[in-house]
Amino acid sequence: MQPILTLKQWKKKISEWLENEYSFLPEKVKKKYLTTGVGHAGGCMFPNASEAQLTAVCRFFLWAFTIDDSFEFSTVDELQIICRKALAYLQGTVANTDEPLYQHLPTLREELLQLGSEEWLNRFNTSLAIYFDGIQQEIPFRKNLVFPSWDQFISIREKAVNVYPLVNFAELITGTVLPDEVVAHPVLQELARLTCRILSWSNDYFSAHMEKGNDVLNIVLMMEHLEQCSMEEAYKKAVAFHDQDLARYCYLTEHLPDFGTYAAGVNAYVQNLSLMIHGYLYWTLTLTKRYSVGTTGHPSGELKDGKLSVNV
Repeated sequence: MQPILTLKQWKKKISEWLENEYSFLPEKVKKKYLTTGVGHAGGCMFPNASEAQLTAVCRFFLWAFTIDDSFEFSTVDELQIICRKALAYLQGTVANTDEPLYQHLPTLREELLQLGSEEWLNRFNTSLAIYFDGIQQEIPFRKNLVFPSWDQFISIREKAVNVYPLVNFAELITGTVLPDEVVAHPVLQELARLTCRILSWSNDYFSAHMEKGNDVLNIVLMMEHLEQCSMEEAYKKAVAFHDQDLARYCYLTEHLPDFGTYAAGVNAYVQNLSLMIHGYLYWTLTLTKRYSVGTTGHPSGELKDGKLSVNV
């Protein structure tokens, strides 16, 4: 079922979230998030989502963008506090909050439980914890502009890109919550990892021009550093590595094991993963200004120091 709201209505909804629940953000940042196209991102990546499902997706997107952009140069201690509090709200151990940074999370929890189950939400929360582990591991490399080893980079980037929760959403919007033992199958686990990597390499490709000299955790910059090559050549090497992962992903999707009574649910889930990958590229190439240089692009300039008028 397609979303009932028009694009104009989605933009209005997200604008209201920004004005009310995200009033702590600088006005310039709120304007940039409007040009990011959060509603477009959700719709492109999850075209099969209902209005209720897409509302939960976009609510999470906006919160995740805020965390990622605001605290990428934060401290491990601060990130641990944010992770602990966020999971407490999503797990329901804390019901309500007056803390601006977490105002959306109790609502998000209720929406997700209506759409899925406690079992699914536990997996989602585990994915979010993986993300926080990844961005904590990024900090010493990013702050000191020191390149990690290749193996360190791959491990950290897979987690810090924050795609595992989106992989969970790809399952949720099928309308069938798969049992833990099905989701834990090695083939589905590898597809989840490859989805994270493919979206990560795509993100890095589009953002390398902004991150050069300011960051090291980008596959293009890693290639340039490790191979001692030009940026132009590094882009080509990054694409080649992306294409290897994509080839493996395609092979696995075409040779899925027999999941018996869960076969239809698994097939729908995997189809949604593929739509998510395609949708991300379409959103990036045609609908968002997040990777543009200038006043409508990424809010990194306003949030680089991670200093907001809000406590973590």
